[in-house]
Amino acid sequence: MKHKIAFIDMDGTLYQTENDIIQESTLAAIDQLRQAGYKIVAATGRPLNQMKLIMDRVEFDYYVLINGGYILDRDLNEINAFPIVQRTVNDLVQLAKDNEYGLMFHFGDATYIYNDFYPMYYFSKYANVLDSLFYDPTHSFHKRHRVFNAVILTKDPAGLDAFMEAHPNLRSDLINIKTEGIAYDIFNSATDKAEGIQAVLDYEGLDWEDAIAFGDSTNDTQMLEKAGIGVAMGSATDYVKSFADIETTDVYHDGIYNAVKQILAQEAGE
Repeated sequence: MKHKIAFIDMDGTLYQTENDIIQESTLAAIDQLRQAGYKIVAATGRPLNQMKLIMDRVEFDYYVLINGGYILDRDLNEINAFPIVQRTVNDLVQLAKDNEYGLMFHFGDATYIYNDFYPMYYFSKYANVLDSLFYDPTHSFHKRHRVFNAVILTKDPAGLDAFMEAHPNLRSDLINIKTEGIAYDIFNSATDKAEGIQAVLDYEGLDWEDAIAFGDSTNDTQMLEKAGIGVAMGSATDYVKSFADIETTDVYHDGIYNAVKQILAQEAGE
């Protein structure tokens, strides 16, 4: 079957987060997909303002951002959005204050630190996104703007576990990134990359069988499972790999290129 659209995770899949590298082989693979008629879509936990270093090197047709919460076309026009309800955002602010958690909010095109500035600063430095980061000591930006995602940083997640039980409209994903403490993405329980991808597929008049998905983390499992071909990176856990159709090498060893070579060769032979 000839597929038509590729959804690509960023950190640990397309992008070497800690050293700001996109392999030349990855760029070549994306060019090969384009030449074969594929649409190329970023499917990431990052907000738009933290995509600059990647967008300088890769052109995308669509952006599924903030784990499916914020979806844009190539011209950065909004296709769909799934913000966290205001009352729940207020509760997150209070949770972080009461427990001295590091707290950061993604607002679609802006990111603000609220609590524990330096732990969140170092977290963001590792991810090469300091130039897109702001600090709000007043804890008020969320009162005027839509929140799509929170990042919580803590050394003791017990309080967060209790909070999540009391807020079934939310879910948390462990962030696989080197930092002091434990970091979690917090977002709507019904929102994930697969929901954002569905918005793009509907917009293009395509279905999941037309799609290839590349990922390495737990927030990629649904898109890996639903896509016509799900590709797990070599660095993925066995759990994540169980949702994929094929496994490739990791982001340091031509992972996307090797998978694309295999897929295009298979399609050419059909």
